[in-house]
Amino acid sequence: MRHFVRGKESPRGVVWFGAGSFWGHLRHLVSAAIASESVDSRDWMTPDEPAALCARIAELLGGDPAAASLTEGLGRDVYVDFVADTGDDVAVSRAVARLVFAAYELPDPDRPGQFLSAPRGDILFFGGDTAYPVATAQQILNRVIVPWNQVLEALPDELRNDGRQRVLLGIPGNHDWYDGLDGFARMFRRRLPGMEPRARLVGVSPVMLLQYAAWAREFLRGGAVAKPEALALSGYTPVQSASHFAFPLAPRIDLIAVDRQLTALDPRQRAFLRAAHGPPGESATLAVMPDPVHLFGDPSPTGTEMAENLRLDTKARETFVLTGDIHHYERAERGESVHVIAGGGGAFLHPARLAAGGLPLKVCWPGVAQSRRLLRGVPWKLACGRSGLLPHIALLLIFAPAVLFGGRLFARTAVAVAGSVVTTIVVGVAFALLGGGARRKAVLPLALAAAIVTASIPIGASSLVRAALANLWQPAFAVAVPCLTLVLAVFAGTFVFGGYLALLTLLGYEHMQALTALDHPGFKHFVRLRVRADGSGIDAWCIGATDPLRPGQPPELVDHFVWRPFT
Repeated sequence: MRHFVRGKESPRGVVWFGAGSFWGHLRHLVSAAIASESVDSRDWMTPDEPAALCARIAELLGGDPAAASLTEGLGRDVYVDFVADTGDDVAVSRAVARLVFAAYELPDPDRPGQFLSAPRGDILFFGGDTAYPVATAQQILNRVIVPWNQVLEALPDELRNDGRQRVLLGIPGNHDWYDGLDGFARMFRRRLPGMEPRARLVGVSPVMLLQYAAWAREFLRGGAVAKPEALALSGYTPVQSASHFAFPLAPRIDLIAVDRQLTALDPRQRAFLRAAHGPPGESATLAVMPDPVHLFGDPSPTGTEMAENLRLDTKARETFVLTGDIHHYERAERGESVHVIAGGGGAFLHPARLAAGGLPLKVCWPGVAQSRRLLRGVPWKLACGRSGLLPHIALLLIFAPAVLFGGRLFARTAVAVAGSVVTTIVVGVAFALLGGGARRKAVLPLALAAAIVTASIPIGASSLVRAALANLWQPAFAVAVPCLTLVLAVFAGTFVFGGYLALLTLLGYEHMQALTALDHPGFKHFVRLRVRADGSGIDAWCIGATDPLRPGQPPELVDHFVWRPFT
């Protein structure tokens, strides 16, 4: 499929090189600075004891709160819907909600060739990065709560009012922490007795300028911007008291949910989660983490550190690691353990690893061939400004002095060469930083070559424009040449920039920037888990839609597998 349907409603998807994303980057810098000073909100959190949280969930779902595990309390299998990296384009968000809230006939792992009925999950588990670019209460409301509630409201009456209670759980990702977990807490924190917020079907103004105006007004008054006390998803009840938690899921299977803030695990959380799961061989662990242990096939520093801090054996049969953060689906086996990345809950797409090497995958969606095809569209989309105008503005500022005010001064060879050298250095440093040159020295020659090409663009553009307008009336010529040269140079420069990002991905030097700039709406998915009542393991199905906004697009089974930790 070459042409994908994009959303036309507001709020639309966040463009990576646009003003909204720039706001997110600024919030990231502020949050990272706070975290680096060891200001850690988790130090003040008191997570529920695993048995207490299990009892609360079991009672809410109509089971026995005194049971030793959740499946024992319910006396049946438990279904869990896992979705991560949600809350971007509102139309895509609505399409993902339709996937999540449906029941399916899925392949039965116990009876080859037969199917079983897999209902909507008893638990809806958000795996981090609830909304983009920053998971504020307003962004979560507009990009998740409202569209998902609209889908719930439109369900047939027998499905919407089925008399069942359901549980809402979540862990934060980095975009949740950019807001200091304020929006996250309003959605996932356990509510006080008597607090029953209504499930909202209408959002608030998504216009960023109006948000800034409201903030500035309240700042001058000494007041505060009004926010909803709670963000309610219709039919789902939040039960957790902290951003991290654990509870016995089934006999000999523990669930642990991790929050690394923006840096690492805090000591209290580390001690709490270590105690919440037993050693391999005696018990099995479903670890839900904000980062994968392997990132595009290579060890992830943050994921590896989390696993080591929790004393998880990420090669043992008794370990199942489930994460989001990377916006595609993949399943791998490391040793005898299972590692699943399922970050297709609504945000822009990330590609498969295109370079050779890395951890072998059992399944990857989109695949290598699909990712290569998508990568070809990056330079053109970036040059046309449909990924945001920040690269254009940056190149405009770099090229403008030489093009608009050069005159006779810049006609001198020495000055022209000096200007090109300065441009090469500035652009080269930027390209190297974007490509991770500080960690991977092989990026530096590529960044330098791309910078040299970029620096030569104004000279070539000027020659082309002068040749094309040679017969133009002289006063008009004097105005038109620098203006058209600048336009052509900026367009060509951003095209080269897009090509550089695509090449980084193709060679395996950097995997996310190119397709992030493409803000692609396709390949959305979630994972439905069936936790066996007897604790023998978990059955899993990844359900997705290649082009979620195309009318009549049917759900598709992307992957299905079983995890049997004790066989």
